[in-house]
Amino acid sequence: MATSESLANKNLKLRLRVSHHGWFSSIYFGSRSTNKAAHTIVFVVLFALLPLAIPRLQQKLSVKGQSYREILPDAHELIAFKHQSVSASTLATNETVDTAVAPKPTGQVCADQLIVDPDHAMDSFNASLARTDRKEKSAITRITHYGDSPITNDGITGTTRQLMQERFGDSGHGFILIDRPWAWYGHQAIAFSSGGGWTNGSLMNPRTRDGELGLGGVAFFSNGAGSYARFAPAPTGSTGRKFDRMEIYYLEQPNGGQFSISANDKDTRVVSTAGQTEESGFAEIRTDDSASSFSVKTVGGDVRLFGAVLENDDTGVVYDSLGVNGAFAGLLATNMNEQHWIQQLQHRSSNLVILNYGTNESEYASDDQMQRYERELREVVRRVREALPNASILIVSPMDRGKRAPGGRVVTMPSIPKIVEMQQRVARETHCAFLNMFQAMGGEGTMARWHDAKKHLVGTDLTHPNAEGSQTVGTLLYMALMESYNNYQERIAKR
Repeated sequence: MATSESLANKNLKLRLRVSHHGWFSSIYFGSRSTNKAAHTIVFVVLFALLPLAIPRLQQKLSVKGQSYREILPDAHELIAFKHQSVSASTLATNETVDTAVAPKPTGQVCADQLIVDPDHAMDSFNASLARTDRKEKSAITRITHYGDSPITNDGITGTTRQLMQERFGDSGHGFILIDRPWAWYGHQAIAFSSGGGWTNGSLMNPRTRDGELGLGGVAFFSNGAGSYARFAPAPTGSTGRKFDRMEIYYLEQPNGGQFSISANDKDTRVVSTAGQTEESGFAEIRTDDSASSFSVKTVGGDVRLFGAVLENDDTGVVYDSLGVNGAFAGLLATNMNEQHWIQQLQHRSSNLVILNYGTNESEYASDDQMQRYERELREVVRRVREALPNASILIVSPMDRGKRAPGGRVVTMPSIPKIVEMQQRVARETHCAFLNMFQAMGGEGTMARWHDAKKHLVGTDLTHPNAEGSQTVGTLLYMALMESYNNYQERIAKR
């Protein structure tokens, strides 16, 4: 990811910053009554002028010999330009990459807001973000993002996390699983190692019937000594370098075993998981060394761990990425013990919970299945709201998903628009905010365009974006959150 000299750290505040007093926000993310196509044109003009003022940016935007002017969209693509984003790798590394492919123009001007929020469901989150923005003491804003396989490698969520932390401050990594339940599981900007014989059960394959799978929907089991996990700062990057406390989420249970936690390979503390009943347990260790590493290791007996929260006390943002491979939203209602999950959510006390599903639901989308998906999504919202009545809830639709039509042509799966419509209705009727990521990334046929581009943005399965595609989607999510925040700031200022 980015170095300390990256453009993300030095210039994103010019192009993406959306504070109430920012000159860019007043132009691009201004009054909703202003013509959005005009905003987009202004965006392109500003984007074109930046390299003239910042020579390094011109170097970054050179793509295999092309000048920065050559990678700007044609005039007929301006309406759709808001749907694309320069990838984080273009902005934040020295690698040369092809530009993201702009979606074909739809003939429609972009919606006034990426996040649909008629009931101001994002106000609680945005109020917390405003306190963080003012650098109030201990003003940490926490985001917990639930989803399916597209976020399991942290490509999308890691991009949003980095941009949020560069804008508002870095309060740490948030919740990370104890081990890798899938080979591609990851968390960006951290050195993470684990091993020693963990076994796991997830929402998809629970392994036990008690539904006690922790905050992230994955539990890790060890019987005996030697299973471990270690977390240390990544050697490079502008974020994720500091965390001075670790909290382990575990299950307290009759005849439970022991594990140890340590900071900087010293100050070891042994934790017993034995208890009269099965309850959520939490064990924290701190250090005064900002360049810290933390370890957890089983000592003996039966131990069930869920994950580690890594944070510091600096004012800023923390972003949990909780994707489960193969998951759909209903599993949070059917395979997760309700009281256990509520207890986990309450302890985490996030300001924003994102529910980002639909990829796997699209595989089976008969009328009966759609009715079931809707019932279960409503139940998930109810449980989150019971646990965190003051938190904001944002439902994020699935991305486009392609399939091969006769003749080999790539088309959008017909189930995707149906799921998006259902989710938007549920969001409206349950008073949640809604982000139509399918439309934001370009709508119908986006995966076909991403696949056919000279520089692919999606894998051969036409479902999972690659690194550049993930960064594009992550940047879209960031801009949607910032647009919501800016609208909130403007509305509060008028009171």
